[in-house]
Amino acid sequence: MMTKTNKIIKRVAFFGDADAKEIDNHFKLAKKAAYLLAKEGYIIVNGGGPGVMLASTLGAKEAGGRVELSVVAQKYIPGNFEGRDKTNSKLADKIYEMAGYENRLNKLIEIADAFVIFKGGTGTIAEVGMVWSKAKFDFGNHEPLIFVGKEWARIIPEIAKDLKLEGKEKDVYAIVKSADEVRETLIGVGSSDKSR
Repeated sequence: MMTKTNKIIKRVAFFGDADAKEIDNHFKLAKKAAYLLAKEGYIIVNGGGPGVMLASTLGAKEAGGRVELSVVAQKYIPGNFEGRDKTNSKLADKIYEMAGYENRLNKLIEIADAFVIFKGGTGTIAEVGMVWSKAKFDFGNHEPLIFVGKEWARIIPEIAKDLKLEGKEKDVYAIVKSADEVRETLIGVGSSDKSR
């Protein structure tokens, strides 16, 4: 069970599959979760790309919410990178243009107060490693991790069982299956700021 944090949660980052399509379940889940969180007044943040990132922007905007992006500036885009989604950029309320992939991710982590994580590839794995270790170091004021989907329901318990994790590393995350559970979990674990 995730431990409640003293951190005031205003911005929620969405991580996951840049190749997700509108017909994919995790795209639909991300869109609905962002919609529900935006209705609660949370600001949705993402990396400005397609897939889960776009889904979170679409959901937030459908709810009349605010979206902020951290993106790689055009001249720094690395090879084999998903790039920026034009629709995502067009709908954003604020865009941080960063010099390189690492700076983009660091900015996302800096501005976010919680993380909602859907299935993805190596980029998502890298993001999980960074935010999970940060949550451990900031325990008590940690930024919650909410893993969404059956894939994480299989993977995370195995990691917790087979690797050498401290107790607090197991207390900073929750695994959920639905968008409603994302909303309920975040509201239940975080301190809110109604002035968002």
